Amino acid sequence: MADQSVPLILKIAILMMIKQEGTKMNTKATSAFIKEKTKQKDKEKENLDALRLKQVNDDLEVLTNNVPGGIFRCLDDEALTLQYVSDGFLKMLGYTRQEIKDLFQDSFRKMIDSRDRESIEKEVKRQMSLGNTKQIEYRILHKEHYSLWVLDKGQLIEDPQGGYPSFYCIIIDITEEKKVREELSLALERYDIIMDQTNDVVFDWDIRKDCLKYSRGLERIITQPIPKNNIKEFILETCRPLFYQADLPKLNCLLDKIRNKSSYVEEELRLMNTHHQYCWWRVRVSVQFDKEDQPIRAIGIIIDIDQEKKHSQFLLNRSQEDALTGIYNKMTVQRQIKSILTQLDKERTHALMIIDIDNFKEINDRLGHLFGDAILSDIARRMKNVFHHHDIIGRIGGDEFIIFVKDGQDIEAIKSKAGQMIYEMHELQLNHDKQVPISCSIGIALVPKDGDDFKSLFQKADQALYHAKKAGKNQYAFYDESIIKEYIGDTKVSSVVNETIDSNENNKVLSGQLTEYVFRVLYNSKNLSGAISSILEIVGLQFDVSRVYIFENVENDAYCMNTFEWCNEGVEPQIKSLKRVAYKDELGRNYMDNFNEDGIFYCTDIHQLPEYHYEVVAKQGIKSMLQCAIQDNGKFKGYVGFDECRQNRYWTQDQIETLVFISEILSVFLLKNRAESVLRQESNGLLDLLNNQNSWIYVIDPATYELLFINKKTMELCPEAKIGMCCYEIFMQRTSPCSFCPLKLLLSGKENQNVEIYNPYLKVWVDVDASHVKWKAKDAVMLSCRDIGKYKESEK
Repeated sequence: MADQSVPLILKIAILMMIKQEGTKMNTKATSAFIKEKTKQKDKEKENLDALRLKQVNDDLEVLTNNVPGGIFRCLDDEALTLQYVSDGFLKMLGYTRQEIKDLFQDSFRKMIDSRDRESIEKEVKRQMSLGNTKQIEYRILHKEHYSLWVLDKGQLIEDPQGGYPSFYCIIIDITEEKKVREELSLALERYDIIMDQTNDVVFDWDIRKDCLKYSRGLERIITQPIPKNNIKEFILETCRPLFYQADLPKLNCLLDKIRNKSSYVEEELRLMNTHHQYCWWRVRVSVQFDKEDQPIRAIGIIIDIDQEKKHSQFLLNRSQEDALTGIYNKMTVQRQIKSILTQLDKERTHALMIIDIDNFKEINDRLGHLFGDAILSDIARRMKNVFHHHDIIGRIGGDEFIIFVKDGQDIEAIKSKAGQMIYEMHELQLNHDKQVPISCSIGIALVPKDGDDFKSLFQKADQALYHAKKAGKNQYAFYDESIIKEYIGDTKVSSVVNETIDSNENNKVLSGQLTEYVFRVLYNSKNLSGAISSILEIVGLQFDVSRVYIFENVENDAYCMNTFEWCNEGVEPQIKSLKRVAYKDELGRNYMDNFNEDGIFYCTDIHQLPEYHYEVVAKQGIKSMLQCAIQDNGKFKGYVGFDECRQNRYWTQDQIETLVFISEILSVFLLKNRAESVLRQESNGLLDLLNNQNSWIYVIDPATYELLFINKKTMELCPEAKIGMCCYEIFMQRTSPCSFCPLKLLLSGKENQNVEIYNPYLKVWVDVDASHVKWKAKDAVMLSCRDIGKYKESEK
């Protein structure tokens, strides 16, 4: 059997050695020799194997102790009893092997942060149901009282003898990686939030592959489903109906510039949104090129400029419009007429009219400028109704208007328009009970008969107006050179336009007794709500209006609510249906723009309002209204309103000023009352918050250490504590401040301070957070103490 165990090559080598030496042995001697040599070889192999095993063990020990992290083996029992830990494990966590045994009783479970124990047990159980390996992240306690995040990779090995299986694990410190991941996650979350909150869109168009990557906002801009590929076809074919037709050449130009190797392209386009409205967007594209200078990528951003465009248009309109009447101002109307005169068909008849309101100074002097302004606004509205939309209407002076009538067809048609305008003045007079006579005089010059340039036409229309005024007013007159000369002879004709018609005197008379009464009632009242209700009734009866009310802003000024209302006899109340009204969705956009710089919204006829505002007030039966803004440090906070539901009404200057002044008084007391209510709510809310905290919280004066506030939990611990006592006296039973008090560090300039303190009097370990606060408008320090006794016991 021994011969069979000897390798064949060894046998051959031995036989060759015998032959070379010429030694002659019999068969028995040869066999003995081979056995001896085999024993020597087995011994050498055994020594070599032992040496190699020792080297492997040494290498494994070096590798185990130098891996990044640590290695451990623990039983799969309830305590996860540790069987082996590497030097790297001990170094990573700061303990010695004996400390692990003493502090944790060799239980790896106790070394895991208590916040993660239950969750990782469930996760390990889940992973073991799928195989015998695990990979989990959790926190583990470091000797220096903080937790490390670790990645645990392990395998469960069964015990061949039937005992508990063992986990063979390697753990790696991933605390810094975790912080980076969390910061990255927060950064990505912030990016997503920003991208969700903005209408701007980022996109990346791979031109070669014709595929697109984009941020989510693009789906809000383009209502069609967006494909990943064939983007060019999608833009030019599928999306084509969404673009404003006049902007399609811009879109084609943008794509041509990209193809023609422009490195940067910018264009402004309009796209239809889900409400079938066109909105403005600015597209900015940067193009990347390959080595052959061919475009391969277009990276860009689509920016929402709709509000910017609308604001620009608004500013343009404001610069062109007369602020009072909304029609063209003097400079714009002259420019428009001069421009159109160069383009007109001179074969057709056109007309330039100058309209002057008769005796307008008397209206201003008797009833006030605001009344006069309302008349002018009403006249401008009526002009828009009489003349065609393509005619040009403007205000060129205090009570003078100019109208250019395009394509008047014939003299009779122009006469008809002038006659309608004079009739409108009579209708206007009837609407305010004939308080003052209202009429107008009109001078007319014709194109091309009387000229084809603005200066000539204006002068001749002005002379015709002078003729109408001299002839008795309340009529129109065409320019006729023979009649003008016959009427005025050689007298030099002075211009009627831009003569002084406004009174320079401010006839402001306030009802002193009423306003004084309002102020006195509010000032002395202990029931503000009852006082305001009484005042609204008195004011409503005094001025004979249909309804007096107050709306106050709520919910961050996005909504308003009808908080007070008085209604005259026969007028339907609205307060129950107007408890929560959205400025944007229910009152129509830009409702606050109705108020002038003095905070007054004066409308003699609600038909003058934009449609979206008209619909809101019409269903309340309103015909005319006056509203006065409630303002707090320049911010719109609501309004006091006066409605007339019986007929269109023109308030005089005196009436308006009295109502505005009363509204201001009401506003002051309302805002004061609301501010006090908010402060009380905030104060009560703060006290409730502090009293319901599961910490001992108290506030002290940093100069005297006197208690300024003690929460409910602190009172339960120290029932004898009282406001005004020193904290060190009541909580520490000392006669002077504690040497370890965190307040001392705060006074050195730190914003907050955290320390662990043992209170020998109360026999409790606490973790104390101290920070600067304002308490009743004075500097103070708040201390929040948490019980950490259990944690300290576990350390022992």
